[in-house]
Amino acid sequence: MEVVAGIKVPTFMESGFVELESKVIGKGKCCFCGACIAFCPRIEAVDDVPQLVEYDALCGMCYTHCPRSFIDIPAIEEEVFGQTRADELIGVKNGIFAARGNDPTLKKSVQDGGVVTGLIRYALDKGVLDAVVATGLSDEAPWKPVPVVLTDSSDVKKVTGSKYSLSPAIVGVKEAIDAGFENIGFVGLPCNIQALRKIQVSTEPYQIGIEKVKLMIGLFCMENFRYADLMNGFVRKVLKVDLEDVVKFAMREGSFWVETADTTYSVLIRDLDQYVAEGCRYCADFTAELSDISVGSVGSDHGWSTVIRRSELGTKIFEDAIADGYIELGHTTGTDLIKGLSRRKKERTA
Repeated sequence: MEVVAGIKVPTFMESGFVELESKVIGKGKCCFCGACIAFCPRIEAVDDVPQLVEYDALCGMCYTHCPRSFIDIPAIEEEVFGQTRADELIGVKNGIFAARGNDPTLKKSVQDGGVVTGLIRYALDKGVLDAVVATGLSDEAPWKPVPVVLTDSSDVKKVTGSKYSLSPAIVGVKEAIDAGFENIGFVGLPCNIQALRKIQVSTEPYQIGIEKVKLMIGLFCMENFRYADLMNGFVRKVLKVDLEDVVKFAMREGSFWVETADTTYSVLIRDLDQYVAEGCRYCADFTAELSDISVGSVGSDHGWSTVIRRSELGTKIFEDAIADGYIELGHTTGTDLIKGLSRRKKERTA
């Protein structure tokens, strides 16, 4: 074992899938981020759970990169931002804003203010990025999230709106790397961002092209759900709503909203606790603290997004997107509600 910042870290060739299975998957900590599946050809998703399908070569990559095995947040912050946080609840930041996207054709399909959509459009249109990995929907099952690699801003509608169930989003990063893209953006949840940052700062000799991931946009997340539990167990069986009829899901004002063409259903978010993915109960990150830019609805008026600038690159892209008319600023949002939810998430994992 190597000791980094007081944490015992398995070294190369020391641990394999057996350790990931016993210490993470077997204990219900897996967040299904897709890091192990993406970068190890011997691991596949079986019923939304990572499974070893070939002989384990004990390379240790899967356990080392997993955001639920161990994570040294201060060390990652120092490497990524050049500083550690002064704000324990929000993390390293360079301003908090209310903003929204400016594309009128996407107003109905974006989740809240459409800032993420605006950032994606700007980065692809201006050649800042040549590919962006985000979450879209499967053609095989209604409302089942899957990673999507975008290369043209005209396709951004494929990834608009929130999908409230787990997806191995980092698999899309591997697809973008394998396709030869050199400047890749990623949009994902806090757990996804943690995994990618761990890989970025790893000292192990893994030649997987992670340096090609240039920008990470993180989404606020209090908890998430497994597809079968939420969509089949709750939406279909409890609400008696066909998934094929749903046009939008949303979480706002303490409720989970399900919209069809002619009816809107709502339930208090706390009443969905039995459906929360077990791995989410181990996450203490509400605002995607390790991303370049964080975006969420909490703290802004309806129809607007809250944006937390973090890295120098994130700050520049956000400002340039505003200057070029892809995004507009609103009234600066307060942080009390954001900090309150962040505190609650950290306390429940303490």
